[in-house]
Amino acid sequence: MDVFEESDVLPQSHAAERQEAEKALGRQPTIEKFPRRHAGAPILNSGTTAFESYNNALQGADNVWAPFASRIDYEVAKWAKLRGSGSTAFSELLAVEGLHDALGLSYRNTRELNQIIDRHLPCRRPRFKREEIIVADEAFDVYSRDVMECVKALYSDPDFSQHLNYTPERHYVDADKTIRMYHDMHTGKWWWSTQKELEAEKPGATVIPIILSSDKTQVTMFRNKSAYPVYMTIGNIPKEIRRKPSRRAWILLAYLPTSKLEHITNKAARRRTATNLFHACVHHILEPLRVPGKDGVAMASGDGVVRRGHPIVACYSADYPEQLLTTGIKSGECPKCDVPHEELGSPDVPVKLRDLEAIVAALSLVDEDYDLWRQACQERGIKPVYKPFWLDLPHANIFQSITPDVLHQLYQGIVKHLIEWIKEAYSEAEIDARCRRLPPNHNIRLFLKGISNLSRVSGTEHNQICRFLLGIVIGIRLPGNLNNARLTRAVRAILDFLYLAQYPCHTDETLALLDDALTRFHDNKDIFLDLGIRSNFNLPKLHGFRHYVHMIKTYGTTDNYNTEYTERLHINLTKDAYRATNHKDKYTQMTLWLERREKILWHDNFVQWRLVGDIAPQEIIPPDMDYRRAIKMTKHPTIKRVQLDRIVREYGATFFTEALARYVVGRNQPGLSAAQLKREAAHIIIPFDTVATFHRIKFNSINARGIQDLSVTVDSVHCQPSQEDKRGHMIPARFDTVLVNEGDGGTTGVDGYRVAQVRVVFTLTNQASNVLFRAGPAQPPTHLAYVEWFTPFQQPESHHGLYKVARLIRHGERLASIIDISDIHRSIHLIPNFGVAAPREWTSSTVLECCSTFFVNPFSDRHAYLTLV
Repeated sequence: MDVFEESDVLPQSHAAERQEAEKALGRQPTIEKFPRRHAGAPILNSGTTAFESYNNALQGADNVWAPFASRIDYEVAKWAKLRGSGSTAFSELLAVEGLHDALGLSYRNTRELNQIIDRHLPCRRPRFKREEIIVADEAFDVYSRDVMECVKALYSDPDFSQHLNYTPERHYVDADKTIRMYHDMHTGKWWWSTQKELEAEKPGATVIPIILSSDKTQVTMFRNKSAYPVYMTIGNIPKEIRRKPSRRAWILLAYLPTSKLEHITNKAARRRTATNLFHACVHHILEPLRVPGKDGVAMASGDGVVRRGHPIVACYSADYPEQLLTTGIKSGECPKCDVPHEELGSPDVPVKLRDLEAIVAALSLVDEDYDLWRQACQERGIKPVYKPFWLDLPHANIFQSITPDVLHQLYQGIVKHLIEWIKEAYSEAEIDARCRRLPPNHNIRLFLKGISNLSRVSGTEHNQICRFLLGIVIGIRLPGNLNNARLTRAVRAILDFLYLAQYPCHTDETLALLDDALTRFHDNKDIFLDLGIRSNFNLPKLHGFRHYVHMIKTYGTTDNYNTEYTERLHINLTKDAYRATNHKDKYTQMTLWLERREKILWHDNFVQWRLVGDIAPQEIIPPDMDYRRAIKMTKHPTIKRVQLDRIVREYGATFFTEALARYVVGRNQPGLSAAQLKREAAHIIIPFDTVATFHRIKFNSINARGIQDLSVTVDSVHCQPSQEDKRGHMIPARFDTVLVNEGDGGTTGVDGYRVAQVRVVFTLTNQASNVLFRAGPAQPPTHLAYVEWFTPFQQPESHHGLYKVARLIRHGERLASIIDISDIHRSIHLIPNFGVAAPREWTSSTVLECCSTFFVNPFSDRHAYLTLV
């Protein structure tokens, strides 16, 4: 049995330490500019913006819709290329008698529309070229674009011109400039040091950091058809823009060959040829960067200002197999540092980047002595790759450029392992039973069939499992009567690392929290050895955690280079393109489809500029930590009139009239004691017998500019009685739990907050409000909620650090109140205290009524993690 040690317990001050460390996140930073004034400075103003240049290239520019005849002509063309069905279906639609003439279209079918796009719309992004690459005496087709033209296309895009970062900056959270802040790429150390190198060689440089990403992907569900896209973007564009596919800040740079080289029967020779083919193709694609990266090239941004740009490969975002392919490192080893495989699981072995100069020297021997080349490569721990693409890229270090990969290292890596370890440690039947008995919540996916039988689990599903993983392992017994405290602490540490690693903004202090989380995991990981689940922890993906702090300080936070973004690009730029072809000579059709689509999208931005004009420059905003939210209620109630007896019977608001009377007295006569409030409430007469009810409260986020995003519901609260659906099936009642501000709650932390369960949300008529509430400067509330209270927050529990709450009972009855819904801060997910085994009579829809104590779940979403400190 485990021996209890005080050092193993999450300290009670841990929450306070986290809250203090995170206090500065989201504030306006103190900014230190790069000291040399020529850095990033303009060398010329061409006087012509990108939109004006585009306008000059159009024929018939007096027509806003040119080269289309009218607005309808243009809108139909845009719909056909961006939203419409296949080209044959569109041609058949236009062939409907009278349709073409009725709409006044300038094209009669898809072919004529394509001719207009190809001949009359200027090309603002470079066209694809098919070229042959010879490797091992065999020719392979590569479809690629000129990488320099791609850089210029992004840099000169008028959509980005007012947002581009031209020089590095140091951001601090304090006026004394002692604590660094990291978010966008220009706040990291790499840009500053690279700028310093360039200024020493040739003053007046503008660094253009290039972020590359490659990943082979399936384009069909069956038949095993694949494509191998390479994407690129530039770090001058803020990450808030780069992470949105709709902003088109990423460009498809190339499709690499997908040949399986089956004609090469020797497996080692096949792998070697595949590696050399990859590097030969990427070397050819990146060749145009070599001279401009060193000497610079004049580049105009979208506003017409010209600077001397130095395009430099900064980051390479990829999963682990692609990282090994890119760096030439052997499988099972770290692609960044020289820690031996057998020591990858150690937290104490010093971490040092691989020696680039020594590796380049070894690789350069290939043209001198083949045997010596192979031996030198082996000594340096690298595969004998023939002239890797990064060999002579200016100011680039591929081993530093390999970035943390949240999707594959965390969700599809260690989290995947952790779930498997937990299933081995505990009974799968008990794990599944707990999953089926979790209460619903807006941010929680319910796995009502459990998680033990899931196959081909995606990163999204691992993300969803992480949101309740800690809660379902609390209290379960381990084999051999082992205490599960160490396992619980190990799970908590991994989840802390997972959430902290994805912060959109970090400081030196929050990065210390990231290190602390990793240390706590290593302190408790031996439980998996004791259980016989693991024999070692020499996992490259786990070892990769040790690089996160350094890489965030180097290139900014992980959302600068997350592979989740490029995974999304597979759909838009590869899979959709493949579906638009007839599957014959696919790449020729795919690239042409993409070029036409890009032309229409660029032209659409131009049309908006012609109609609206230039958008006023926006002020620079601090990193948004997504703290603030706003309630949005529907204009009309779900049910206009609900009898009060139904409120009690169906909604479970047992003391509705008494609570409403107390609320009225408390609002009319603030400052009364509890006894006085009760006495006065007894004299209140409720002048109505029905209320209008709302079954949902929605929340929208508010960004750092104070703008509410109405398009996305980031959270919601359900409060609806049971009802039948259209097929006659009964839908169980759902009454969600929320976090209520009792008057002095802050932005983060639980002080001043309490958990409650919402039973009914309602409004009063103007007539009823006038009768109940005294006239005064304060307007009566528009929406009210009847809630049942839970106990106040105490210190978080040891081992797992979750807050424990229970129903607040007085004289055998639940304590309830009516509150203004503006006091509801957010929804809260409660995890039942299952004990040793989950009672089988509980269900997901009844567990809030059956269970007596709960743990407050801080992992339901990032907002909850930031708030429930």
